[in-house]
Order: sequence, then C-alpha cells, then structure tokens
Amino acid sequence: MIYTITFNPSLDYFVELDSKLTEGLIFKTDKTALRAGGKGINISIMLSMMGIPSKALLFLGGAIGNVIETELSKLSVIEIHKIKLNENNRINVKIKTNQETAINAYGPIAEKEHQLLLLKELESLEEKDIVVISGSFCRGIDSSFVEKIGVAVKSKKAKLVTDIPNLTAEDYSRICPTLIKPNLEELASIFKKEINLDNYRSYVKQLIDSGVESVIVSLGKDGSYYADKQNQYRVIGPEIQVVNTVGCGDSMLTYVIASLMKGLPLKECLKYGEAAGRAKAQHLELAMKETVEKMLDLIKVEKVI
Repeated sequence: MIYTITFNPSLDYFVELDSKLTEGLIFKTDKTALRAGGKGINISIMLSMMGIPSKALLFLGGAIGNVIETELSKLSVIEIHKIKLNENNRINVKIKTNQETAINAYGPIAEKEHQLLLLKELESLEEKDIVVISGSFCRGIDSSFVEKIGVAVKSKKAKLVTDIPNLTAEDYSRICPTLIKPNLEELASIFKKEINLDNYRSYVKQLIDSGVESVIVSLGKDGSYYADKQNQYRVIGPEIQVVNTVGCGDSMLTYVIASLMKGLPLKECLKYGEAAGRAKAQHLELAMKETVEKMLDLIKVEKVI
C-alpha cells in the first residue's frame, strides 16, 4: 500500500479572468473551480487515475476540511484517514489571466495530540508499503516530526519518500529517507548554496553520503538525474511544447513510486517518471495514463560513469 501524508491540505479556488488583473477594480467571471489541494493529495489523486489505491493521511478541520474530504471521497480507491484539527483548513486562490497569480494561506495548527494521532496511523505499516510525505509544513510541524515519522516507517521496514521544501541537508542526515525528489531550486535550498547544472551532482553525492538512499533531481527540459550508492543515471526526453509546468514534479514522483510498488526495474521506473513529467507539461490538467504511455518510448535512460 502507498500512504500519502499531507500536512497542509487546502481547498484551491481557481478563477479565470479574460482581462488583466488590476488592483482596485471589481471583476466578474463564471470560469471558476474548486479542488482539493496539497502535494500529497495530488499524488493520491494521480494514483487513483491509474487505478492504484492509496491511504491519504490528512490534517483536516472545520467546514473547509469537510469539503476537502467530500471531494476526495468521490475517488473510491483513496482511503481517507482524517486527523481532525481544531481550525479550518486553508483556502488558496489561483487566478489565471495571461499569467498565473496565487494567494496561498498559512493554514491551521497541528498540535502535539494531532501529531500523535498521525503516528498511530502508521502502526499498521507493512514491509512492502511506501510512505510519501509531500508538500509544505503546516504550523506546529517541523523537521523533528518528520524524523519521528521516519523512525516509525523504518521500524516496520517500509520505505519513506519525501518531497518537502522545508528540510535542510542536516535534517536529511537524521531522517535518511529512501528517496527524495528535489528540483535544482529545491536542492539549492537544502544546502543554502548556489546550485546549477554544472555542480548539482556533487551535492546529490553529499546527500547520499549523509544517509539518503536515493535522489532524483528534476531538471525541467534537461530531463532528470538519479543517483544512489551504486548507480547514476541521466534521463532524457524529447523536446515538447510546454503548456503548464505546475504539477510536473508531482507527476514524476507519482509514476516513479507506482512503478517501484509494481516491482519494475529501476530504469523502467525512471522512464515512467520522466514520461509523466513531460506529459503533464503539455497539459493544463494532470496527464492521463494513456498520454504517459505514449511518451514512454521517447525517453532514454543513460548510465553515468
């Protein structure tokens, strides 16, 4: 089973305007949509599109939390495990004109009692399970809690995957996840250094030397890079017409995790990840499985010596 953990779920309110957004004016539109948001939630949704069940562990509170739960309940293969908070979840506003503007709220506080309830949900883990923590912290959560999750996961010999913007290199040396997936900007944030296409591999090596088992760095149009103690691979895809890059990293990670869960060879998992990221970039919405499959044969995986 794949467990997804979303510390800071949201209800995302999408608004599309036909004119430029100007401060001080009143706008009207009928082009709106409401969706449950949060990176961990996105992974569960994409898994459901592939017919793969997941357990979504969520901090949910108030009327907004109820709406998020209702939206996710429409997807039958997502098993919702709710930790009820004392406050409402956040609403994020996404405004689309000729460019995208986002107003993201902080969200509620997860108290110690809520954190203990989430840890209790992990007591049923089995060795073949994968736990994915994806997205930003809500208030009350910090790296020490991720470390506790890591201990709980390892005690069951399960796998821990993280895609969290708040962690540092020192944090990773304590948590030692099975897999992490930063992009170049996130890798720079981990080390608080300037990182580019010329030097990123040395920083990936530092992460692996510190205890992270494997790293995938998404490089946008330049593909991706994978490394563990035994292997290094460059993953390259075709040139595409980019429509929307939001969610490409989530798509990549979802397909890699799903492929690992199926027991596919490592190189095949990496191909699926790159195909999913590029397929998503060509669409406003999440890419369907059929679109990813069409992209798969165009992806090359090259061993780095």
